[in-house]
Amino acid sequence: MQGYIKDHRKELDSAIWMMPPLYHRTWQYLKYIVNHQDNTIPLRDGSFLTIKAGQHLTSVREIAKRIGWYEGVKWKEPNPKTMDTVLKWMEKQSMIRIDRGKGNRQYTLITLLNWDLYQQNNQEGNSEVTGREHLVDINKNDKECLKNEFTASANTHMTEESDGVPTTDPLCGDSVPSEEISHTSAEAEKVLIDRFIQLRASGFACSPSDEIAAQEILSSGVPLQDALVYLTDRFDTYKPKHPRDRINSLSYCVGYILDKHYNKLESQKLAKRRIPEDGKEHKRSPGRTQKKEPIKSESITGGQVGWLGRKKLSVPEVPGSNGIY
Repeated sequence: MQGYIKDHRKELDSAIWMMPPLYHRTWQYLKYIVNHQDNTIPLRDGSFLTIKAGQHLTSVREIAKRIGWYEGVKWKEPNPKTMDTVLKWMEKQSMIRIDRGKGNRQYTLITLLNWDLYQQNNQEGNSEVTGREHLVDINKNDKECLKNEFTASANTHMTEESDGVPTTDPLCGDSVPSEEISHTSAEAEKVLIDRFIQLRASGFACSPSDEIAAQEILSSGVPLQDALVYLTDRFDTYKPKHPRDRINSLSYCVGYILDKHYNKLESQKLAKRRIPEDGKEHKRSPGRTQKKEPIKSESITGGQVGWLGRKKLSVPEVPGSNGIY
């Protein structure tokens, strides 16, 4: 999460400052998490819900998870009943308004009252503000717009010097080379998490473990487009055992996505090995096969087989003394 909000010193004189720390922690979290601009989302019944600036669509359980803390090495978080008590107290103090939709249980939409009043573009502090500082808007919207303009300018410059095929960036609509998109940026993580929430079709918020899982996927070298394809394939191939069996966490999909990514890398390596250096495949010309001449081996029998008869040797006649041969 990027950007910042205004935090006024008036809170030191407010009632929430005198309450237990959990109350102020919840209040700070709500100020950080609410929308800074209007956004429209689809609902399951086919209708659309517009979440305005200063509003946040969430649940009591989700808030309890996000404001948890560590005590030593043990993670602790308030139970939903305690969280509901804190929210009702804020509602009685006219700090927030809670809308729960149809039947008072369709969703939990929290509105921070007087959000525009405290987050408007005015200057308040101990020192004088220069004319240059008056021109710089410290609102979160304007800061992100400046950042997007800088990113778009850098991407345009990279496109002119790249030989790759330009593609349309889904985040800002600029033309950037497909091989030069940053996969570890916060924008890419947000695209991946938003896609997961859309496929999950349950709730509109993500947990800290989902953010860690998105960082792990992109930091492992998985291209964003491939990660989106593998994530969709994971949901399409998932076979639930019962109606309540579903994928609730992005971390469940990390292993599947990494397996797909490394299998693709291995197949690319094998394909490169099969192609010769000159890029051409050499094939044998069709024709008659030549018979190989048998290898002649020297044999003491001269090539004869079977029983060999003895040759009679001619003995020269030598006359004896008695004349008998």
